[in-house]
Order: sequence, then C-alpha cells, then structure tokens
Amino acid sequence: MKKPLVSLFLLLFPILTEAHSYWLELKGSGNVGEPMTVQCYFGELENGLREKGPALNGIKSFTASVLLPDGTTEPLTLSPADNCYQAQFTTKQAGTYQVLLVNDTRAVQNWTKHNLGIVRPREYLRAICQIGGGTLSAKPVFYLDATPQSKPAAGKVATVVLITKDGAAYPNAPVKLTMPNGKQSKLTTDGNGLLTLTSTGAGQYVVDVDFMDKTPGKYQDKDYQAIRNKMALTLTIL
Repeated sequence: MKKPLVSLFLLLFPILTEAHSYWLELKGSGNVGEPMTVQCYFGELENGLREKGPALNGIKSFTASVLLPDGTTEPLTLSPADNCYQAQFTTKQAGTYQVLLVNDTRAVQNWTKHNLGIVRPREYLRAICQIGGGTLSAKPVFYLDATPQSKPAAGKVATVVLITKDGAAYPNAPVKLTMPNGKQSKLTTDGNGLLTLTSTGAGQYVVDVDFMDKTPGKYQDKDYQAIRNKMALTLTIL
C-alpha cells in the first residue's frame, strides 16, 4: 500500500507546489543583544497550513543572509525543523534587520497544465524587523522587491511599501496582503509603485507580489517561454 501513496504524492506535488507559497517569519523579543529566529515555511499562510517532510525540500535551494543596520551582511544557514527551516542571529545594534532569501537556480518547469507555460521560476523572500529604534534602512536588492518606506511599528496607522521591478517602481502592481489574523486582501500599488498598509496592531504582515516576464530564453540548456518572479515580504511589527 505504500507505493501507491508515494506515487500519488509525487503526482500531486507539482499542483501542490503551485497552490502553495513560501514565506518568512521572525521570532524574538525585539531587544538589542538578544537572538532572533528566522523561519521559512511552505504551505498556505491564509489557511494556517504549514507543510512538513519532503514538501519542504525546495527550501534547501534558497541562499539566506541577514543585512545588518550598519550595512554589513552575514550568511545564514537554514536547518530543518518540524514544519520549517530555521536559522538564528543576534541583534547587536539598533536599526533595521533584513533577512534575505533567494532561489534563482531552479530548473525550467513545464507548468502548461497550470496555464503558465514553460517557465523559469525565481523566488525572493524578505523579512524586516526594526530593533530598538534607529533609522529605517531598507532598499531594493532583488529583481522583484518590496521594501518599507516608513518604519513599521505598533500603534502606527500605516506603513508605506515600495514595490519595484528591475530596480524601478512597479506601478499598478497587484498585491496580496495577509494580516496577522490570517485574513487576506487584494491591493494595487499606485502610479509610483507605492502601497499603503493599514496596521491592525503587532504581528506579521506578509505582502505577496508576482510578475511574469514573458521574454523567452534558455537556462541550463532548456528553453523557457517566460520567467516567473515571485516575492514575499514579511513585516514584523513588535
């Protein structure tokens, strides 16, 4: 009976992958000199679904680092946990901490049955937390990126986020926002690529944006029709 179950999982995995997404979560006190834990999940955030086991194998292909307030970068090593991969770093100074994950080495995928064609997937993850005050220092680094333009803080009515594509503002970009309670809403950036997020209090806010670059090309000796860029920003408000 085990083989049919395994075969069924392998058959459904591509569909599962397309319905699911990756996101980051940061856990810590928010105090200088204390540890912060970053966790990378795969599943359905809005439904509280966090996958386990083989479904997490894709996280191994991400390169992870943390950008410190002074502009220096430290590599992070993600280790498997029960339902995620995680790493830890210590907040040594006040300011903006940015955890950055990227996977731009995935093989070309045939997703024609999902109406996406033959694509090269590229995935970007960013998690931002403001520790002990300090100035905000968040700038775009990915091809498709989302960066806060004002400090995310509890009690603040709104946080402005800039969505960029290839280094320039991405106007009228469709965005999905997941609130700390799991509720989702669909938003659109303005003509300058800016998005205003209304805070409902402390917690984690996840901003998802996709862009399909329909310029054909070749990667690892395989032709593709488009590059699917996917970005998820986690804003941690303490």
